Amino acid sequence: MKQDIRLLAIGRSGYLYGSIRYLLDQGYTVSGILTDEANQEYDIKPADFESLARSAGAAFFTAGDLGSPALARWIRDNGIRAAISANWRFRIGPEVLGLFPWGILNFHLGNLPDYKGNATVNWSILNGERHIYANIHRMDAELDAGDIISRWKIPIGEDTYIADIISEAERVAPGLFEDALEKLGADPAYCEVKGTAEGLRCYPRLPEDSQINWNDSMEQISRLIRASAPPYPGSFSFLNGEKVRIWKARPRPDRAAFLAVPGHVVEINRDAGSILVACGDGLMEIQELEYSGTRIPPASLVKSIRSRFK
Repeated sequence: MKQDIRLLAIGRSGYLYGSIRYLLDQGYTVSGILTDEANQEYDIKPADFESLARSAGAAFFTAGDLGSPALARWIRDNGIRAAISANWRFRIGPEVLGLFPWGILNFHLGNLPDYKGNATVNWSILNGERHIYANIHRMDAELDAGDIISRWKIPIGEDTYIADIISEAERVAPGLFEDALEKLGADPAYCEVKGTAEGLRCYPRLPEDSQINWNDSMEQISRLIRASAPPYPGSFSFLNGEKVRIWKARPRPDRAAFLAVPGHVVEINRDAGSILVACGDGLMEIQELEYSGTRIPPASLVKSIRSRFK
């Protein structure tokens, strides 16, 4: 059956790249790869997809080809059954969706039918979700509204950073695509969870959204730091007028009562290299930061408890 399924891959990022390689190894035929400019945080670039297409003997397309009469002819002439997709940044209209008998199978991180749209992993951490689903859903003309074919639950703990979720999602995405293709091979109308256009919509986050407000609670600041960490540019604050990026931190609710203005450094731990900073309802232990482009232990930067982050 695998030999009869010809696929077109549409999208960007490591989720798609790893899934293409996996499906090729499993005997699926990826006849074409269509990609576009990568986001800054993506390790996989268009040149990587082009090289993969060349090694697989697949056609290579770019964003301008999607929706063109030439690509539509190529899809029909090559008997493409389905497309697999991840991190495509444009809406795909009904005229393109209708070219694939099994549809376009899209990888999406989010607790569908909520968390549609952009920055869904960041928003899930910020909102204190305890898990996030990695989904393969049949793409619909409405944003993230298609039926879910296959999914995997990824836990989010109090010390989960965004890179942890991305790493697990990259691990499970190839198998989820394979599972979805197998289910559709047995029943082209298969649906695990019915999709809907209703649900929470997420919008993009901008770099300035990651500035720490030290008046916020320990939990809010912890979530912001973990949601803004690599591969994203990081949360930040200012010390003596200079921008400082906070890469790793944890709440310290176990500390004794104190009086301090939020943002003030109340303790410097030379042995651990960390500092304690006052926030709205307690203390944050800052374990790693970046100053002037270099990652350093906070205690090597902050010399006095007369220091304050703004």
